[in-house]
Amino acid sequence: MQKSFESLKDNDIEIIVIAYLLKHPDFIDTHLEYLDNSLFANAENLKIFNVLQDFHKSQKNISINTIKNYIPDMHSKTHKELSLQIDQIVFSENIFSNYLETLQDLHLRRELFKITQNKNNESTSFETSNNIKDIFLDLEKKLFDLSNLKKDNYKLRDFASVTKSSLQLIEKAFKKKGKYSGVVSGFVDLDNILGGLQNSDLIILAGRPSMGKTALATNIAFNAAKYFSQDDEKGSVVMFSLEMSAEQIGLRILAEQSRIPSDKLRKGELNEKDSLKLSNTYKEINNLNFFFDDSPNITVSELRSKLRRYKNNYNIKLILIDYLQLIKPESNKDNRVNELSEITRNLKQLAKEFDLPVISLSQLSRQVENRDDKRPLLSDLRESGSIEQDADVVMFIFRESYYLQRNEPIRGSDETQESYQKKHDSWKDRNEEVFNKAELIVAKQRNGPTGKIELYFDDRYTKFLGIEKNASN
Repeated sequence: MQKSFESLKDNDIEIIVIAYLLKHPDFIDTHLEYLDNSLFANAENLKIFNVLQDFHKSQKNISINTIKNYIPDMHSKTHKELSLQIDQIVFSENIFSNYLETLQDLHLRRELFKITQNKNNESTSFETSNNIKDIFLDLEKKLFDLSNLKKDNYKLRDFASVTKSSLQLIEKAFKKKGKYSGVVSGFVDLDNILGGLQNSDLIILAGRPSMGKTALATNIAFNAAKYFSQDDEKGSVVMFSLEMSAEQIGLRILAEQSRIPSDKLRKGELNEKDSLKLSNTYKEINNLNFFFDDSPNITVSELRSKLRRYKNNYNIKLILIDYLQLIKPESNKDNRVNELSEITRNLKQLAKEFDLPVISLSQLSRQVENRDDKRPLLSDLRESGSIEQDADVVMFIFRESYYLQRNEPIRGSDETQESYQKKHDSWKDRNEEVFNKAELIVAKQRNGPTGKIELYFDDRYTKFLGIEKNASN
């Protein structure tokens, strides 16, 4: 038999909880995180609870005999029931906690009832401006938020128990390959600085166009997926590619791993040796748990919705988003800066909700191009909302050779050949010196050091390597 909304209220239990608080006001402190206005469906009980809270905040006591002075319109029946319950209460914190849990459960049921009723009305009414996809997304978000309202029973923990747990984390990290506490990026110098990619961190990888942001992020994601394939938990990586198609990313990875130039793969210009290398590479990597979602125009809410499903089904351990500025805002703000600020705040919340590292790529403003030294700075992010504040880690990728190759010296009208040749030779020497070099600048780390990492970049395969790895190849 279907129950009505009114059956999701229990006035008797509300009275018992208030009686406990009147008799044992210290429970307001010990159970503060669980006591909330939403627990009381009866308006008069809510009024009494608010008075109790106000008196407690003022460090004053109030009794059943004096409470009527502050609530003169209290029903005599309520007063009698409270008096009766106070007389019958036997001190038991466990019993009180059980009553609180019952009220919280009833509150969640009422909220669930309202959400489903509203969505049922919305879905059967064609007057609404929302399409069915929006209705589904909003329903899923509301249900997810509601499921997280129930608070876990966190208790004060002493120093000994906390440090014991910390030692267990250290021991777990020590046993890991590479001895890092976070997800392994495959770049030793980067992992040494970050300790691996840490759970709940929002990691921003920023740079100007053509610096290799997508290539580096894909390298990191692939390395992590390869590491997870050898791990007992068999975790996986998901990449949300808002710019490139999944097939384009796949082609890049095949070029990186087979060491066949990507332009040859695109054109299909493969000889027998190349075909064999490509076939062997595919066999080696096709079983990796590396997933792609190339849905365009996606919002953070849609990302969250997808991740709820993906995380449960595929044991997701790392999220990669390419790239921040292509994420669609939930609603149109008065300016783009505010939209980006909302997006980065939501991405940070996403990292915390799922307790995963989230790497998001980001473009940089053109002001970098106006400086002689074109290495990015944190100040270059400040026109892009609150990226710097919300991110736990901010990294910049910089390749000097990109700028050098586009700035070959030109002989001035009044310049001697000797002077021009000297300038050109200097430019050529510098070009050769930095040709395959890249810098990964860790400009911010909330919980650790910053620094600069040298990488080797091979544009034929769109592949980054640590300097030490390239030297050994």
